[in-house]
Amino acid sequence: MILPSGVSLLDRILNGGLNTGLFTHVYGDAAAGKTTLALQFVTNAHRLDFGTIYVNSESTSPVRRLEQMTTRSFGDLEKMVKILAPKGFNEQGALIDDLELYLREKTKLVIIDTLTRYYRLELEDKKTNYVKHRELNRQAGVLKGLARNHEIAVLVLNQVRSQLKGVDDFEPVAKNILEYWSDYTIKLRVTKGTGERIIKRIEPEGEFSDGRLFLVEGGFSSERPNEKE
Repeated sequence: MILPSGVSLLDRILNGGLNTGLFTHVYGDAAAGKTTLALQFVTNAHRLDFGTIYVNSESTSPVRRLEQMTTRSFGDLEKMVKILAPKGFNEQGALIDDLELYLREKTKLVIIDTLTRYYRLELEDKKTNYVKHRELNRQAGVLKGLARNHEIAVLVLNQVRSQLKGVDDFEPVAKNILEYWSDYTIKLRVTKGTGERIIKRIEPEGEFSDGRLFLVEGGFSSERPNEKE
């Protein structure tokens, strides 16, 4: 099954939308719109009467933005959208292990926002870092298994780290781990244009892999706001 976002360009870059059974990895710099992109799929899944489990490891809640995008109160949405908020990296791992317990018949989407936030906060030295790397790899593997075994679309959001070769260039946190598990990898980048974002499909390679999206009150749009009728 393919879960569309309802945004033509985004769905085209994802070959129709999020595929159930696959692990999709989205990374981008701060304020690039990763959460909005995720909520675009939550919003459309709700319209199609499919459920979402949203694991929120960020310091802010996605509820207000979701209400803005759907123009509905969360009370009207919570039957189909379950938000879970772990308080640390180990709790995140335990929650990911138990995600099967939260699945319902109509659950077709699991989102992790973001998988690497607590991981980065706990990195200290080489000795303890190895344990954290191994645990992050394990969590990603569990999510991949969840996608395959239950025909769920898994969407994992990720932070970035700067590269020395250019201030405008960046790569995802834990690049090797996420590359190993990902079926689709999407990069989001902020531009100088107001609300404008560059989206690029890194993997799999092929045609129609990049374009421009625009942040609007209702989420993302394929058109500049002043071009819409």
